[in-house]
Amino acid sequence: MLRTFIFDESKSHWIEEEQSLLSQDICAILDEEKVILYLWNGPKSKKKKFRQAYKELKLLVANYPELNIQLVMSKKNFPMQIQNRLDTFLDSMNSRKRVNLKFSRFTTIRIYSLSIIITVLLPILSFLNLSTSFFWSRFLGNYEINSSSYTNWINFSKIITIITLIFFIINTLIGVIEYENQVIVFSINSIIISIGMVIYLNQGIFLFLFQEGSTPVTYFILPRDIFIFLLLNLTALLIFEIPNIYKLISFFKTYRKFIF
Repeated sequence: MLRTFIFDESKSHWIEEEQSLLSQDICAILDEEKVILYLWNGPKSKKKKFRQAYKELKLLVANYPELNIQLVMSKKNFPMQIQNRLDTFLDSMNSRKRVNLKFSRFTTIRIYSLSIIITVLLPILSFLNLSTSFFWSRFLGNYEINSSSYTNWINFSKIITIITLIFFIINTLIGVIEYENQVIVFSINSIIISIGMVIYLNQGIFLFLFQEGSTPVTYFILPRDIFIFLLLNLTALLIFEIPNIYKLISFFKTYRKFIF
């Protein structure tokens, strides 16, 4: 029986693989019957990665001296059974690439998968925070809130928007590394809108025209002003959220196998 493993550079360990290989991979195929471990170096893999993979593999083999595992390295002329397995795994990946597979590195796939989830969820959290204004107490038809609560309310969404902006920058860099134009366009669009939202929220107490009766400690705000404020934020959010949600869904459909 043959078992196939690939080296995960980000975690510095070997993980079992059952379907496909990338040209950047370092692969080890274990022939359990003959107790031989064949090490394959992908044509686009880096020397540093290979040295790291080889070191970890030697340590693993050394931990099982009773098995007397033989380690075989070769760039070609593997036994037919091993070569067929490599060819099958590579053909599987090439078929995926012909469809819509654009990311070529496990590291960027996993970083982007986490980053895009964050950039979709955080803006929603920010808008939910702003929407809590609907639950403020009312006085003579106006919303009433004390100054410290108002400041915390604005600052919370502003901080979340800044964090989201940082992750959009990360997404842009990943798009550049992987030559993924859709990621680049969506991320740059999101960066521009996020910067605008930060500038807008940074107005603080000048976001609203406080009504008669307001003091330095207590603010009264027209419901209409709150509605317009939330509508502006929702519009800005939807402009970049819809493309990013689409990208999130399509990305996980395509790359979920390489993430989990």
